[in-house]
Amino acid sequence: MTKRCLLTFAVLFFFASLSFGQNAEVVMPKVVAEVNGDKIMESDLAGECLAIFGENELSDLVKKSLIQQECAQKKITVSQQEINNEVARMAGTFKFSTEEWLKLLEDERGITAEQYMQDIIYPLLAIGKIAGAQLTISEEDIMREFNAQYGPAVQVRQIVLRSQAEADRVLAELKAAPESFASVAKNISADPASQPHGGLIRPIRTGALKHPQLENFLFAMKPGEISQVIENPKGIFIIFRCEQHLEPPNIDVAAVRERLELKIRDTKTREISEKVFASLLERSKIEVIFGDRNKMRMLPGVAAVVNGQNVSIKQLSDICLKRYGSRVLNDMINKLLIEQQCRKNNIVITDADIEAEIREMAIKYVQLKPDGTPNTELWMKMALEQNRVSAEIYKRNNIWPVLALKRLTRSMVNVTEDDLQRSFASNYGKKIRCLAIVFNRSDHRRALEVWQKANQRKTPEHFGDLAELYSVDAATRTARGVIPSIGQYCGMPVLEEEAFKLLPNEISQIIQTDDEHLVILFCLGYEEPTITDINDVKIDLAADIFEKKQKLAIASFYEDIFNKAAIDNYLTNESRNPQVEKAIQAGGAGTEIQR
Repeated sequence: MTKRCLLTFAVLFFFASLSFGQNAEVVMPKVVAEVNGDKIMESDLAGECLAIFGENELSDLVKKSLIQQECAQKKITVSQQEINNEVARMAGTFKFSTEEWLKLLEDERGITAEQYMQDIIYPLLAIGKIAGAQLTISEEDIMREFNAQYGPAVQVRQIVLRSQAEADRVLAELKAAPESFASVAKNISADPASQPHGGLIRPIRTGALKHPQLENFLFAMKPGEISQVIENPKGIFIIFRCEQHLEPPNIDVAAVRERLELKIRDTKTREISEKVFASLLERSKIEVIFGDRNKMRMLPGVAAVVNGQNVSIKQLSDICLKRYGSRVLNDMINKLLIEQQCRKNNIVITDADIEAEIREMAIKYVQLKPDGTPNTELWMKMALEQNRVSAEIYKRNNIWPVLALKRLTRSMVNVTEDDLQRSFASNYGKKIRCLAIVFNRSDHRRALEVWQKANQRKTPEHFGDLAELYSVDAATRTARGVIPSIGQYCGMPVLEEEAFKLLPNEISQIIQTDDEHLVILFCLGYEEPTITDINDVKIDLAADIFEKKQKLAIASFYEDIFNKAAIDNYLTNESRNPQVEKAIQAGGAGTEIQR
């Protein structure tokens, strides 16, 4: 059985918004899994799938019913040949055969050929016929999309903060020490995607943002300039620093026209779809039954009524089970393993514990209320929107497992004085700002050639040009060699050691790292510490270290209980029993082991 990610109890996103065609009846055994002798029943799995995905899937079923009714009324049909032709056209746009394209979708996005044809291609064609509109793509459309993908760009760093007061304080510190921007972003930014990269985000191209005013503002910034605090509509506060302006790549519009047209066509099709659905909804009578206990008692087995036609619970259940049964069962197995450990250790997670955890997350991730209390309502609203589940399910499947694992591993975590000293040096010690070019370990000859070119003209601009041309790492190539500042205990001791030997404008030797890569560094200069007394930040450091060590403890703990568990998954016909396997390996294959 494939080992599952430890805390993956959040709802899994589905790939297509509509389901068309006949859904085969889902035939399942009454017992779908056993975990150390505890059974997971078919009814439990069906109930969980419906609870998590039923509401969203019902919305899709209603849309399906509306479209099918409209197609029937207007005598509109979409043939399999039309679907096949569209799939072939899409595949050809990306220079794939139909078979290669369908395999790529399944391997990389988890979409089967049937799902792709019936859930994505069919609705595009059907809606186009219902709308009776021909898509027109103008030259202005082409150039707008071309600029968004291949136009001039601005490279910026960002620091994301949760309160105006904190943002104002950080901005004042940055104005006093502008060179510390990357270090500050790495230490305190609330954006998990850019934080590890010192706040660096992908280059922003003309027309790529949905907020033209912000885009114009960023393009107007000069390299090295730090913005004022900018608040976004979600109450998040951002500070930007402009790193550089990038010229557009030398790409001819004609070379990418077909791909641009496909992107524009898909966008306009979605817009037409929205208008079609809005029109259908406006003149349709829809009554949702699922989720309303009173209505479900009056109309048992009915999920919704669309223009007098019933959408059944069976239809809804079959779709949920077919799409999500295997995934949800894996999550149920993971959770049951934790529940078993809690029973074994007499650990009980109460509703009060869950509410306390929600308060802690609200304090950590969102701005406090004006009266200084945690804004749990805002945090829950954000969490539920992100996970697309009800509060009850979020607490049960997200909060509860995290709390249980924390409680189970609490005694395993200890923060030492050495931990504190190393963390202080890493977060607040001296750092070096560098550019980097990354090569594959086997490409030493190319690395030597580039190293020689870099030493012919030792300037950041020249080194950035080389990084953009030769670096095999997408981040450094896109950012023209810019990397987060290197500090002590950064996790790459060889790189760290070589970096701290450099003087400003000096180029390193070719460094062989531990991760199968070669690296060349260009030293931009040093960042001096802004905090020199560990006692000023000791409490925060201890909390941060404890959290990180507990995550490691949780990973180790869960791996251990998983590896020792006897698990039979009857949906996938996969079984594992370490005791039996161990006995067989020891030559005791004939020994009967009671479970």
